[in-house]
Amino acid sequence: MRRPLSVAAALVLAVLPAVAKPTTVKGAKCTACHVGNPKDKKLNEATTKMLAKYKEAQCKDCHGADAGKLTTFKPKK
Repeated sequence: MRRPLSVAAALVLAVLPAVAKPTTVKGAKCTACHVGNPKDKKLNEATTKMLAKYKEAQCKDCHGADAGKLTTFKPKK
């Protein structure tokens, strides 16, 4: 009885971080916003200015990815 419960708990904990904060723009390359490794949390100058003006979750309202490049479009209202 304990074994299936512990397996289920382990699966939930393994999947949870992957869906906890989905704020990235799907399909965009890391170098569109980051300088170096994303885990270093060093952002380029344009991204720093945008994050000062807008919240991180709003990035997807104006940006998307096309052919592996970050694209910009009119914000959703």
